[in-house]
Amino acid sequence: MATAVSSVQVSLDSITTDYSSIRGKGVLVSPTEEQFELLKKRLQERIEDSRGETIYEIGMGDDGGDCGLDPDEFAASLATLQSLATTLDADCVELRQRKADKGLTTGQYLVRKRVDTSDFMEIRVAVVGNVDAGKSTLLGVLTHGELDNGRGHARQRLFRHKHEMESGRTSSVGNDILGFDSLGNVVNKPDHGTLDWVKICEKSAKVITFIDLAGHERYLKTTVFGMTGHAPDFGMLM
Repeated sequence: MATAVSSVQVSLDSITTDYSSIRGKGVLVSPTEEQFELLKKRLQERIEDSRGETIYEIGMGDDGGDCGLDPDEFAASLATLQSLATTLDADCVELRQRKADKGLTTGQYLVRKRVDTSDFMEIRVAVVGNVDAGKSTLLGVLTHGELDNGRGHARQRLFRHKHEMESGRTSSVGNDILGFDSLGNVVNKPDHGTLDWVKICEKSAKVITFIDLAGHERYLKTTVFGMTGHAPDFGMLM
């Protein structure tokens, strides 16, 4: 209840706050003290609205047309963004840089809130698709960090029943997780082919829970149960 009230309060504050003074691609270059506080408040709202993280673009205009900063301006903007992230107890990680016209540069940065070791952000992704599309194989590769050998080695990690291993087809609802620290690094370190979920969650700031669903028509009811019973945030269609 407290979290819901806090979110509503943040939304009301964002409506009443005037952010017109911090619009434009060069606002991070040399902000005044008042602009810095507004930037900090706006960034905090974006982080809270996006469940602990947001992607911030440096050098982009409000309409997306006028974009790009020269090297000195870009460096100054990045320093401001890093300072904002530090004051909010968050990490700032570069995702990508792009070259614009006339030698100018834009950049995308992930700003993610640091969390306690006893807490993390969870995203649930339901993986659905036709039978033999490679759903279990893909999840086995992602969560265990090993390529498939072409004979079903990766998908064996997610199978729970003997007949699944023999047929190579999922008949139940499988789960596996992929953890990231606050800097965006994968923390999954399989020990003798198995994942210790407790250790992954202890080291992670964000955990993606993959829900591996059956693709064969015979197991349609099981797939529907997995979709509705696990309340996924996103669906991945293969």
